[in-house]
Amino acid sequence: MDWSDPEGSSIELAVGRIPARGARTGALLINPGGPGASGLEFLSFDPVSDTLADQFDLVSWDPRGVGASAPLSCGDDVGRLRAADPDPDTEDEQAELDAAAASIASDCAASDAALLPHLGTRDVARDMEAIRRALGGEQLNYLGFSYGTQIGQQYAQMFPGRIRAMALDAVVDPDQGFEEFLLGQAVAFEDSFAISAAGCAAAGTDECGVEDLGDAYDRVRAMVERSPLRGGDEPVGPSALATATILSNYGAEGWTELGPALAAALEGDGGPLWELAASYYELGGFTSYAAVVCTDTAPPAGADAYRAFADEARDRAPRFGGSVANELAPCATWPADAIGVPSPVTAAGAPPILVIGNTGDPATPYRNAVDVAASLESGVLVTVESDGHTAYLDSTCVTAIVDDYLVALEVPQQDTVCSS
Repeated sequence: MDWSDPEGSSIELAVGRIPARGARTGALLINPGGPGASGLEFLSFDPVSDTLADQFDLVSWDPRGVGASAPLSCGDDVGRLRAADPDPDTEDEQAELDAAAASIASDCAASDAALLPHLGTRDVARDMEAIRRALGGEQLNYLGFSYGTQIGQQYAQMFPGRIRAMALDAVVDPDQGFEEFLLGQAVAFEDSFAISAAGCAAAGTDECGVEDLGDAYDRVRAMVERSPLRGGDEPVGPSALATATILSNYGAEGWTELGPALAAALEGDGGPLWELAASYYELGGFTSYAAVVCTDTAPPAGADAYRAFADEARDRAPRFGGSVANELAPCATWPADAIGVPSPVTAAGAPPILVIGNTGDPATPYRNAVDVAASLESGVLVTVESDGHTAYLDSTCVTAIVDDYLVALEVPQQDTVCSS
């Protein structure tokens, strides 16, 4: 459980492997991101091309605190936080938000106090080294997505000489702290929504469902401020509305889902919006997500400091800043100390590391990929002229580059640009 005390308590990690279908090149470790996402579940989704499935054993795992790997017990109060207004405009709404956030932190302190300090990215990277050794000690092949890119960078910093090949898609920048990362994400979602609104307007009402995506969102937001919408498994209030809209922007042309959902909401049916929000909630466990983010770098400490941070996020991103910031409001009173300090990763001595960024990615903005590729001693930047989050399998160009690199160690030219 604690890598600094290897003779102390231990935990079990659930690891899955799908054997190579053809002539085996080696094992390929894959992480889908999160934090909080299940690697075992990801393996069931055919996450790589036939080329990689033929030549590699595909290996993933539930990171500690997730799924079948020493899962956290806390989380019963998450629904209360999701029901709270992330943009409180009264003292009562702010008090309910603060209480809901503190309740989650208290629940985790009561049930998982021993494990919480040992769920950060450094621990997960050391777990990945243990998995590499358990697989026979071959050099590591790794494909990481979103938060999985942060795990990869941490591993590369610790064990640069044990890597054969590493590709990072949709990049987290470890030089950004808690506040900088979330503020950048909030602004990026705001910008992505503007792009979606333009796409909706160009497509027209028949295809998009509404004439003006921004106006429709604001009208529905005013509706759910007064009374949540029915139609899904749970009522759709301000938080679920923002979450549904944010989730729609994880893919290119998110307006194709969001526009019709907003049109239904304007008619009183919250079902389609709930389905979008639920798709986000199902990406991973909330408390395991918070347990990593709250401790990798220091969040604002205490409810007052966190409120000031959320206010800044709303100032920078009026539609989505509150939701992005206050989703992690439990960090204000999280019962485990932050153990990391923002710093760039150099990974001196590592082989070439592919760093892939979409120019229109709102979840991990493109600037992250540029900065990480520059800070890594052996970083190779691949730019993808596309919206949405992650590029592998969505871009034929990126898929070919990653496959050639992982199989044959063919390294693309620095600053390669993919347009499809």
